[in-house]
Parts: sequence; C-alpha cells; structure tokens
Amino acid sequence: MRFLNFSNNSAVSPVIGVILLIAITVASSGAAFIVMNNYELEKPMITLIEIEGIDLSNHQEVILVHKGGESIDITQINILISINDEMLDHNLVNLPVIGGITGFYGALGGVFWGSPSNQGHDNRWDPGEYGNFKIASSNAVLKTGDRIKVTIVHNPTNLVISSPACIV
Repeated sequence: MRFLNFSNNSAVSPVIGVILLIAITVASSGAAFIVMNNYELEKPMITLIEIEGIDLSNHQEVILVHKGGESIDITQINILISINDEMLDHNLVNLPVIGGITGFYGALGGVFWGSPSNQGHDNRWDPGEYGNFKIASSNAVLKTGDRIKVTIVHNPTNLVISSPACIV
C-alpha cells in the first residue's frame, strides 16, 4: 500500500490570509456598529425667537417672542445676555422664577414667570408666546446704539436654540 505525501503547503497561506482578513473586517464592522448604536444623536431644536422690543424708559425691558418652530421647555434653558459682545455678570438661569432675580429689575414676565411646580403654568414656550425681563442698572446700562444679543441655551445638550440680536 502506498501513501500519498502532500508536503506542498503553498496554497494554504493565501486562503488563511483571506479568511483572516474577512474575519477582521466582520469583527471591526460589528464593533463599530455596537459603538455607534450606544450614542444617542440629539435632534437639533429648530426654533425662531426674536427680540420684539427694547424699552429703555421701562427699566430696560427686553421682550422676546417665540415666532415659530418647536416649543421650548422653560425649565431646560438658560438665557445668556451680552451687550456689545460683553456677557452680563447675571443671566437668566433656573427658569421659571417667581419674584426677582439678581441683576434684573422686578419680576420676569410672560413664560419666564412661575415655578416648575406651579400647576397654573405649563412651563412651555409655544409659538406666539412672549417672555420679558428688565435688566437692572446694576447689571448693565443700555444706551441707544448698543447691540444686545440674547443666547438661549438648551441645558441638557448645551446646544444654542436661538441667538437673536438687535441694536437698541
């Protein structure tokens, strides 16, 4: 009886190489899929907020109006105010509030007034609704020709929702 001797292994290396490359590609694709599915991509909030008016004679009152887009949960935003590109020392955080806030004159108005547990207030800023605040002179003094910019930031994502600006 005669045994065949197969000592030529030259075709084995390319086949093993191809199999290893395919296995590495499949494993890498699976890992990338798992990593990418663990991240939640936040949908950007599309909202148009405009500065409706600034009344220097009424304690520097600024009126913001929601002109359209998605409703905003007031409890999830901060309002940062800058005058001539200088950020104010005191801004509107932890909204809504009852009573006064440091750096602002009197109570806030519109959708900014209230408390998170206030059942008479839904804490939503819907299209057509306004919010107003009066900048205290201890925070800043507005003059004709000043540029005021109001930046509304969504706290959970730290994304800017809207950033209207105008000249006083």
